[in-house]
Amino acid sequence: SGVIEELRKYNLTLPNLASIAEQQMGGFVSVGAHGTGATIGPVDRYVTSVKVVTPGMGTLTLTREEHGELFHLVKVGLGCLGILAEITMECIPAHNLVEHTYVFTRKEAREQLQTLLKEHKHVRYMWIPYTDSVVVVTNDPEDSKVVQDRKEYKTVSNDEKLKPFCDLLIQELTTRKNISGIDDIPSMGFDALRDVLLALDPLNVQHVKKVNAAEAEFWKLCTGYQTKPSDQLLQFDCGGQQW
Repeated sequence: SGVIEELRKYNLTLPNLASIAEQQMGGFVSVGAHGTGATIGPVDRYVTSVKVVTPGMGTLTLTREEHGELFHLVKVGLGCLGILAEITMECIPAHNLVEHTYVFTRKEAREQLQTLLKEHKHVRYMWIPYTDSVVVVTNDPEDSKVVQDRKEYKTVSNDEKLKPFCDLLIQELTTRKNISGIDDIPSMGFDALRDVLLALDPLNVQHVKKVNAAEAEFWKLCTGYQTKPSDQLLQFDCGGQQW
């Protein structure tokens, strides 16, 4: 995220981003982070040179033009060939994207996959286990045809979106006679509500099914559009703990 913030000063951004913002650039490139988009390459494609500190050959500066295969191996070497100390990457002009979120059934998700990949610049699926709900998120430039033809949706407040989680948490805390925890619910967001609910009985499949059913309802209520800078939308909120 630090790199993104610096690039904003020059009205620039990276061509593609992975889901989690807080990554070191060396790891971001070394793992071949790919982001989304059928026609957009993984981030290492946009690297033009690297400075790598090796255990046996000292510090090397490698470029796409001069070092061929060695350059390509090092930039996605997972640190095995040395430590990436400096990276030069291609950047693109900063721009907005229009994000569309909605929910498919698993059958619809399978049937529509190829069409969505062709029609949208970025598309991702998030299946919610134990449900028939697949969250679909597309991102496209503001002037694209799919954006111009967009649908109209009823506005839903954040409290309404979170209601399935809140209702379930109140029910579960009441059942467990843990009434004191109810007071904290109004201050919780999506991530916190989901984490607290799962932590109540994480190995109980029936409990997890109830939590996931609430999450499916949450995403259905989130159906709609938002327009933001690309680097804010492509680094999406995975939800819950990342460690």
